[in-house]
Amino acid sequence: MAVQAVAQEWEQFGFRKLGFVFDVPLGFVLKETAENGGGATFEAEDGAFLTVWGDDLPERNFKTTVQTQLDADEDEGWDVTYRRVTPTWASYSGVKDGRIRYVRAIAICNDRVGIFQLDYDVEDKVPCDPIVVRMVRSLKAEAC
Repeated sequence: MAVQAVAQEWEQFGFRKLGFVFDVPLGFVLKETAENGGGATFEAEDGAFLTVWGDDLPERNFKTTVQTQLDADEDEGWDVTYRRVTPTWASYSGVKDGRIRYVRAIAICNDRVGIFQLDYDVEDKVPCDPIVVRMVRSLKAEAC
């Protein structure tokens, strides 16, 4: 997945209702969309999973929303090894059972949040690093 995704074209995917877009790496196939139009799951042949979703921010509190997600991942056994939370964006990553989870979130117009979560094998970390960087750069608010 990693080598192919760097060399080929990616596909832009977005949630107009929630006001954000991001690039999906080549090789990921759309598996499911949420009935409410607020999320989607993609899968690659090598078992990597990409989940993306958005929602309204309760009480317009981005940091609390991200911390709640991070706490849920830790409660599920993810050993969070990196975290950075700012008022407008957040990233964290962790490991569990030979897998890496990378999560990126952005505040959208101060009242919504857009999030992607990428889960992949630990042995794919080096080739996946540039993919994660591109995905981070591509996740952005479309309009307020």
